[in-house]
Amino acid sequence: MLKKISFSNLGIGTWLIIIIQFIAFFTFFMFVPFISTYFVNQLEFSLAFVGTVLSLRIISQQGLMVFGGFLADRFGYKQLAVTGFVCRGIGFAGLGLTNQPILIIIAAILSGLGGAMFSPALKAALTMFTPPDRSKEAFSMMNMVENGGTVMGPLVGLFFKQEDFFIMCLISGFLFWLIGLIVLFLPNPPVLKRHSSWIQETFDIMRHKSFILLVVSLMPFHFIYQQLYLTFPIISEKVTGSSSWIFSFITINIILLQVPILHWFKNHNMKTIFTLPYIFIGLSLFILGYSEQLLPLIIVLVSISFGSMLLLPFFQNYVAEIAPKESLAAYFGFSNMAMGIGGSLGNLLGGVLYDLLKPEWFWTILSMICILPIIGVTRLKHINSKRIINKNVSIK
Repeated sequence: MLKKISFSNLGIGTWLIIIIQFIAFFTFFMFVPFISTYFVNQLEFSLAFVGTVLSLRIISQQGLMVFGGFLADRFGYKQLAVTGFVCRGIGFAGLGLTNQPILIIIAAILSGLGGAMFSPALKAALTMFTPPDRSKEAFSMMNMVENGGTVMGPLVGLFFKQEDFFIMCLISGFLFWLIGLIVLFLPNPPVLKRHSSWIQETFDIMRHKSFILLVVSLMPFHFIYQQLYLTFPIISEKVTGSSSWIFSFITINIILLQVPILHWFKNHNMKTIFTLPYIFIGLSLFILGYSEQLLPLIIVLVSISFGSMLLLPFFQNYVAEIAPKESLAAYFGFSNMAMGIGGSLGNLLGGVLYDLLKPEWFWTILSMICILPIIGVTRLKHINSKRIINKNVSIK
């Protein structure tokens, strides 16, 4: 019989990071929806320019996160996290302090660069602060609060208008600076000094075949998840007249079901964890292809919620288990390539394919994509969960 899941004794350091993640997600999603509307309607920039700004922010974060992980492993998790939050605060505040295109681009890149620094550092610190047998609970709780922030942020944003953009920038910048101050109260985890180069460490990570396979296998999920911003709202508007309920629906599912999901699947292996969500998502997308109605849409959203509850925290726990302690942040940074590549392709190709193809073909193709990670994971003979030890390290 499985033990009862409890979050009460995760530790002060772990809880501080979970609170930090909530504030970060809340602030981000409170502020970001205003960027496009303000720059287009108030400053009269073109959508192409706004799209470029948002793309540069994403690229500077997702593309550089592995380097942020390398830096965190070498200079300390707290140091990189504080620097990252200060950078994001400057970037968000800067967006409201100028109407010059080049300065807006610099501010956007700074905000993305901040995320590239603090995200892998915080996940590595969470791993260090959390007892190994409580890691799944910690990452599951983080998944819950991140989704809570994703929904609550835009709700608070409703109290502001486009004309309040300058105030929103200052509030958002201040909140990220405040998070940086909170990070200073985290305990100091030991920093293991590596004697190998960044290039050598990259090759070490690339040689870990089971890790790379799971990173690649997670990309289709993020491709499909991005359709929550692009194609699912089109169907929702068609069948309900609104799309604002989609993220609230998913978040409620995750908040209510994350703990039971963790309880039911805590002792399952990674093959099961990766196979089941893709089976459910693939079948639900196939059904949606033949009937773009409310019930099939709800089934798909429930399946995506299930995938988020199972894939994300369990994969992060897997990274925490197999990564060498001296390379924790680098592994977390590298693992984020699943979202960087999968999410980017979802943004770039999702809308294009939906416009070019008939709906039934579009959803059928997405359902077929789910077969690829299932084949990849099931063909892997053994997923290594044993921590790799590197002897070329010393305590700083």
